[in-house]
Amino acid sequence: MRLAPEICRRLAGGLGGFGVALPVRGRRSRRAFAALVPLCGAVLLALSGCAKKPDVKTQVSELEKAFPAAAAATPAPVEAPAPTQSQPADASAYVQVALQAVHTNDYAASVLVLQGVQRLPGMTAQQLMAVERAKQAMVADLVARAARGDPRAKAALAAIEKTLSQ
Repeated sequence: MRLAPEICRRLAGGLGGFGVALPVRGRRSRRAFAALVPLCGAVLLALSGCAKKPDVKTQVSELEKAFPAAAAATPAPVEAPAPTQSQPADASAYVQVALQAVHTNDYAASVLVLQGVQRLPGMTAQQLMAVERAKQAMVADLVARAARGDPRAKAALAAIEKTLSQ
């Protein structure tokens, strides 16, 4: 019966109360293990953050998969359709306009249209995530180009920022 309290004491003396039982060889091995756990966590966190960010083409492809009607539709005018009270806004029509803007390398127009798409009702979680990821990829590309001194990218970022500040 003396064994049960000893086991409970060892389990309770684990790492920060997480219930991790450490070998009871000595305090030195316990300290080494306790120092190793945060170090491994930091390494994993750093390696996961070093992954290559998805590019615009990949995210546009995901956007096309999330909105198959927009990807399959015939080319339409570059202007976004204006929703009226009698006609509900169709997210696929807006995404189609955004995809056309991407294909003409007009990332600013595409980002602005996709910002409006996110506010439309009836979107699925997959569609919202695809829209957000595409926007992030386009803005990241614009930021990288602006950092290299591209004046068109700087102007596009300024246009996006202007709409966000309103």
